[in-house]
Amino acid sequence: MADEKTPDNEETPDEGAVEKAGRWIADLAEKVMVNGVGPVTGSVTWAEDRLSRRQGDDYRAPDDDERRSPEDMKDDIDAVIARLIKESVAAAGTQGFVTGLGGLITAGVTIPANVAASLTINIRMAGSIAHLRGWDIGDPHVRTVAMMLAIGMSAQNVLAAFGVKVGQKLGEQMIKKIPIAMLRAINKKVGFFLVSKHGTQRAAITLAKGIPILGGIVGGAVDAGSTAVIGRATDRALRDGTLRAEEPE
Repeated sequence: MADEKTPDNEETPDEGAVEKAGRWIADLAEKVMVNGVGPVTGSVTWAEDRLSRRQGDDYRAPDDDERRSPEDMKDDIDAVIARLIKESVAAAGTQGFVTGLGGLITAGVTIPANVAASLTINIRMAGSIAHLRGWDIGDPHVRTVAMMLAIGMSAQNVLAAFGVKVGQKLGEQMIKKIPIAMLRAINKKVGFFLVSKHGTQRAAITLAKGIPILGGIVGGAVDAGSTAVIGRATDRALRDGTLRAEEPE
């Protein structure tokens, strides 16, 4: 993981705030990816709708024996993922939509509505990409990987959280063997990044600390530009069904 040391002029998040943020983001990831929140449909539903629109009469549902493998549908999946990223960027840049969604997902957690809603958009996008690339987002291990990528953590940091050395691969079968207790520990690490560095009582969100992809974002706001970056990075990481430490350009 990235260095989690806190500068002297910043307040260290208290343990309770970190754990609360970790539980919140994990719960949000499950809700968003599996069932959706409010007007935002779940990751699988959204991805399959866009895939069916592209394939037309050739489309087969995931439980259909005649459905082709992700490899055989590569051109269609590449095109659909590009569309999902484009739609997510548009949603993240639409202030009314983003802010309006926030109240549905911030109950019990003091989080700026626009940041929470933008996180929701990115989580759904990451879950949809994972699904189309052949990962099972019904599994909490897979959701954890997608969640970490959705908040802007690099593939290297995700691998490090799971104890995988740089140069190794983290495949779906491998992560399913990891104890649930370890997932809780990882969620706590994620929670650290979500707690404000300017005083835990304010409980504002920052995603910039220690996360290279989002290092330039001020105040933790996840805007349309960062959504595009996260979408492309997530797809690179999950493209072949194996999370790679050394991602291709």
